[in-house]
Amino acid sequence: MGLRKLLVVLLGVVSLIFFFSKAGLKAENVSLFQERIEEFEALPEDLIKHLPQDINQQIAYFVKLFTTEKREVTIRWFKRCSPILPYFKIIFKEEGLPEDLVYLAMIESGCNPFAVSPAGAVGIWQFMEKTAQSYGLRIDFWIDERRDFMASTRAAAKYLKRLYQAFNDWRIAVASYNAGEGRVLRGLKAKNFADYWRAMMSGVLPLETFAYVPQWLAITILAKNPQKYNLPSLDDTPFDLDEVEVPGGFELKSLAAVAGMDPELFSFLNAKYRRGFLPPEKNSKVWVLYENKHALLKNLYSLPWLKVTADHNGEKIILYALNEETAKKVMQEATKNPSQHKKRK
Repeated sequence: MGLRKLLVVLLGVVSLIFFFSKAGLKAENVSLFQERIEEFEALPEDLIKHLPQDINQQIAYFVKLFTTEKREVTIRWFKRCSPILPYFKIIFKEEGLPEDLVYLAMIESGCNPFAVSPAGAVGIWQFMEKTAQSYGLRIDFWIDERRDFMASTRAAAKYLKRLYQAFNDWRIAVASYNAGEGRVLRGLKAKNFADYWRAMMSGVLPLETFAYVPQWLAITILAKNPQKYNLPSLDDTPFDLDEVEVPGGFELKSLAAVAGMDPELFSFLNAKYRRGFLPPEKNSKVWVLYENKHALLKNLYSLPWLKVTADHNGEKIILYALNEETAKKVMQEATKNPSQHKKRK
């Protein structure tokens, strides 16, 4: 082994130890890096086809972590993601991306549209406001499309595609999604690294990113082999959804009630509406289960809705609710200043 290669290996070992100490992991877990688990003898075909990789102990560690200490979290991710991942796969295929990239949504947010990071990244794909707007996502008082499971996924696919065009390596593209394109580009140029693992072990990229790609590869392996790991199946049958156009101003919980849908599911599917009701200025579209579409349209125009007139930024707006208690809450929400709105975590 040449001196230069030896130095790279030693640097990698030091970096791994540094990673585990900073991540707050127990010392005895470092021994996992000495193990080779049999599951890596046959990786999923798509992963091999699209993502040539070095099989290494970092991935093995996270496979074990996600199926032991973090098992309950993993199960929660699988259950939440299962009905919408098929839509993600369709979008990524349309954009010409490897299917395995959809599992980044689990690492980013656990497929939670209401997720907000300490840095202010929002939604399933954890977009910062500036990046989101550069990919055409609407963000204003009424709507935040970073929380729209369809629109944000399309934006994430376009962003990942551009990152791949910049780096020509899916692992570096994924690392850039986490750390930021500029930061990764500067780091790679500074060290003149083109190889992903050498870049990781050199300390070019932040600690969080050091763990990010192995986590994604590990969760991809689990997602493709749920039975082997006794995890919930990720069904390829999506929610049977339809978009329904309704007049503006209706309160979301009331719409869920008249449609006969679970309010949490309705809120999840229509998370982009920030204020709890539809923008009053024009018609809006809401996602409903296909089986509830008829009930929504029938009841929408037959029930005695309470009409609420509110003053918003000097303009009169009209909102609709099913009862007085809801109407009062709607009024309070509509008349708040933007600075009074708290982020939902």
